[in-house]
Amino acid sequence: MAAAAASPRVHEAFDGKVLLLTGGSGFVGKALLEKLLRTCPGVRRVYVLLRPGRTGASPEERLRTMLTEPLFDGLRAAGHGDRLSRLVAVAGDCAAPGLSLAEDDRRRLQEEVQVFIHTAASVRFDDPLQRAVLLNTRGAREAADLASGMRSLEVMVHVSTTYCNTHEAVIEERVYPMPPETRDDWREIIRLAETLDEKALESRVSRGYQPNTYTFSKALAEQVMQDHSELFNVAVFRPAIVIGAHNEPMPGWTNNLNGPFALCVGITKGLVHTTLADRDAVIDMVPLEMVVNGIILAAREGILRWSAGETAGLRVYNCSAAGRKTLSVYDSITCALKSNELAPHDRVLWHPFVVMSSSVTVFTLLSVLFHFLPALFVDAGLRLAGRRPWLLRTYWKIYKATVSLRYFSLTHWVFENKRFYALLDSVGEEDAAAFKLDLSHLDEGEYVHTHMQFLRRYILKENMDPKAARRNQTIMFVLDRCTRAVLFGIVLTVVFRLLCALIL
Repeated sequence: MAAAAASPRVHEAFDGKVLLLTGGSGFVGKALLEKLLRTCPGVRRVYVLLRPGRTGASPEERLRTMLTEPLFDGLRAAGHGDRLSRLVAVAGDCAAPGLSLAEDDRRRLQEEVQVFIHTAASVRFDDPLQRAVLLNTRGAREAADLASGMRSLEVMVHVSTTYCNTHEAVIEERVYPMPPETRDDWREIIRLAETLDEKALESRVSRGYQPNTYTFSKALAEQVMQDHSELFNVAVFRPAIVIGAHNEPMPGWTNNLNGPFALCVGITKGLVHTTLADRDAVIDMVPLEMVVNGIILAAREGILRWSAGETAGLRVYNCSAAGRKTLSVYDSITCALKSNELAPHDRVLWHPFVVMSSSVTVFTLLSVLFHFLPALFVDAGLRLAGRRPWLLRTYWKIYKATVSLRYFSLTHWVFENKRFYALLDSVGEEDAAAFKLDLSHLDEGEYVHTHMQFLRRYILKENMDPKAARRNQTIMFVLDRCTRAVLFGIVLTVVFRLLCALIL
């Protein structure tokens, strides 16, 4: 820890600093704001780039509403509610040219900001290519152009993804060149996205080995950052699959139902009974606080580099649990089912069970058996009752989404993460405990249960009545077993009659 003694504390690196954050209303952005205000009391101001709300709310109104969420209750309870006033909304849009910034706001940001954290992005795998490029790639260019004019900028942290170079089995902490099939550089692809319609753009631009528009546009964004790293310090921060919090900002916290836990909820609610995945495939999932802590430490390292006279350059950090703590698909589903046994959902469609397969053909057959055929009967009953059918349509969406994700669910990558974990090398024991990166001590069963309960209470809005839930669970279990017995009896009868016909 000799190096740690010579380096400032993490919070000291941010003393008096003015930050700019894009994506502040998102999953990672909100948690990052909370952690910065809680652990870095010397931060002078954080500008938060926000679009006007869909209902017409101004960025200032959106920020005020956001700060009333339970996520920030801990700050107020600790007597630090006054720190929330250091957050200042700035009207802007990362999908628009110039980030849609007013000239006065642009001038103010370029005069004051010292740390720029760019997290805004569309993370949808099925986005049209034009939308993905304009938001994820052009947005990165506009952010980098803004940073280029910042007079006191010490570091820019660009949040990317570990999955934008999946042509390699082992992904290093460096920026990779684009596929050779992608003939154009990021500048030309942005120009094409601005001038062509979606169909013409798709036919003109080759993604090469990139499996979807998200990974393609994020890989292009890394090229943008590399080309600007001659002007200022850039930290390209690549999280793996970001899942809900372990302990911070509150146990199990999330603000969405996406990723692996969307599948777990679908299974425990009795909606999903088959999935396409390699039973032993490892999912590189990282809890939210591991990502937030890593971003703060990467920014700190950039600040220290700038203080030491290194005012330009690029470093890549793979925020990955590889070699530390990973879960297989099977283990995560098993933990979710065990959690449901302890505290079942209030209402379920059927008694939960799931059959996994790594074969698309087998998965399709199982989907017909467990999903589509039952959905035909349920939807027919709904029509007879004068209600709108929905189950067959829902299963078709699940099937298409699952097949489209097979590239990720059936493949395993190793993400090198030495530089990421080395972020802790220059901090003392107190900061290492406050900004944990290694969560190998995490009990997966306890974590999954805590997260599932948070999803039930805050996302699914269940009433959390254990007696009603247990009663409903028992009814569905009996119904499931009776149905299996009837179906088994029908199969036995058909087989018996066929055998009799053959013998006689």
